[in-house]
Amino acid sequence: MKVAVDIDGVLLDIIIEYCKIFNKRYGTHYQKKDVTSWDFFKEWNIDEETAFRIFFEIYANSSNVPFIDSDAPDILKKLNKSHEVSIVSARLPEYQNEIVKKLRDHNILHKVHYKEVILLHHYPSDIKLRENFDIYIDDNPNLAESIKNLKGRTLLLYDQPWNQHSICENNVIRVYNWKDIALKFKELE
Repeated sequence: MKVAVDIDGVLLDIIIEYCKIFNKRYGTHYQKKDVTSWDFFKEWNIDEETAFRIFFEIYANSSNVPFIDSDAPDILKKLNKSHEVSIVSARLPEYQNEIVKKLRDHNILHKVHYKEVILLHHYPSDIKLRENFDIYIDDNPNLAESIKNLKGRTLLLYDQPWNQHSICENNVIRVYNWKDIALKFKELE
C-alpha cells in the first residue's frame, strides 16, 4: 500500500512552538489545548497571512519543535519495509532541506523510513487527496470529511485538539499515538 505521513501534528508537535512564539509576540497565554479548530487563528483575531508568517518562521528553523512520539521512527521503518511510505506535507518546497534535517535529527531517514518527501500547497485544505495514496496518516480534519467519499482510501486521523469534531466512521479511523497506528495497520492488512 502507498502511505502518506503528515509532518505537523503527526511527527512534529509544531503547535507547541507556535503557541510559544505567538504568546511572546502578542502577550497571550495560549497552549496547544486552546487550538480547537483548524483555522484557530481566526479565533485568536489574527489574519491568515500573519498566522502563516509564524508557521513559515518555524518551518525555516524547526530545531525547537518537539517530536510527537518516540515510537514513530521504529514504526515508520517497519511500515516502509512492507509499504511505500512518503512524507507528505503542506509546506513550501523551500523548506524541504529543513524538513529532511529535522527528520534525520530524530532518526527518520530517507530510504529507510520513507521513500520520498512530497510538499504541497496548503490550499485547498484537502489537496493531499489529489495524490494517489491508499492510507493517509494526518491530523487535518478537512481530510476526514473529504475522504469519506473516496473508495479504497483510508485516513488514520491523528488525535489532536483541532480535530475533535471530526466524525470517525468507515474509512476514517482515529488514532492516538504511533503504537495505535501500528495496530491499525495490522487490522487493515
